[in-house]
Amino acid sequence: MTPWQQASQHVGQDPVTKQKRHFLKAYQRHNLKKMSPLILLALLIIAVMGFFISPYSRVSSVRITGNEIVSIKQIKHYSPIKKGTPLISVWGKTEKMAAELKKRSQRMQSVEIKLLHFNQVTIKVAEYPTIGYLYGNGGYQPILKSGVIIKDKVLNPRAGFPILKKFHNAKRLRRTVQQYRRIDPPVRASIGTISYSPTKSNPDRVFLHMHDGNRVYASIDSFGDKMDYYPSINSKLKVKSIINLEVGAYSYPITKK
Repeated sequence: MTPWQQASQHVGQDPVTKQKRHFLKAYQRHNLKKMSPLILLALLIIAVMGFFISPYSRVSSVRITGNEIVSIKQIKHYSPIKKGTPLISVWGKTEKMAAELKKRSQRMQSVEIKLLHFNQVTIKVAEYPTIGYLYGNGGYQPILKSGVIIKDKVLNPRAGFPILKKFHNAKRLRRTVQQYRRIDPPVRASIGTISYSPTKSNPDRVFLHMHDGNRVYASIDSFGDKMDYYPSINSKLKVKSIINLEVGAYSYPITKK
C-alpha cells in the first residue's frame, strides 16, 4: 500500500472526518427538502407552458347540430368559438358565449355549447318554428312562433302555413300575430290566408279563407280564442259556408246572398 493510500485510509477512519461527512449529507438533504417546492413549481410552470404551446390547448373542432334554417356557415361566423380558439378563453364561459350567439339570430330559440373530449366543441341549436308568412311587395316574410317577423323575404313560402295579407299598420299586424299564435296548431294548419278586411262598423275585421273552402269573418282581438270552436262549427255544416265570429257565432251557405 502506498503512503497516499495509507493516509487516505487513515483519514477515512478519522471520527472527525466522519462527523463532517454526516453533517454535509444532512445539510444537503435539508437544502433539497427546502428547495423541493421551488423545484416542483418550476416543473409545473414548464409543464403548463408546454401545454399552452401544444395543439391540445386550442379547440380542435366545432360541431353544429339542430339547425334547419340558420346555416352552419352563419352560426360559425357568429360563434365566439372557432377552431383554434384557446381553451383558456372557453373554460367556464360556455353559457355566456351561448347567450351571445343566441342574440345574433332571431330564429334561434336556444343555444347550448359544450366541451367534449377535452378540446372538441359542440353547438346545439334549437330554432323557433315558422307558423306563417306575411305577404307584401312580392315577397313573403316568415312569421316565427315567438311572434317575430323576419325581415328577409322568400319568394316561395313553404306549404301548409297560412299567409297574412293586406296588413299595413304595424300595431294592427302585431295584434293579429299575437292572436294568431293562440290558435291550436291543427286549426292553424287549416287556415289558408288571413286578410285584413275592415268595415265601417268593425275597423278590426279579418277574413280567413280556410283550406276546406269555408270563409270566416272575425275581429282581431278575439279570433285567436274563437277559432278553437271552428272544428265543432265545421262538423255541423252541410255545405261550404261563411262563418261569422265577430259577435257571437253564426253561419250561412256561401251561395246565399
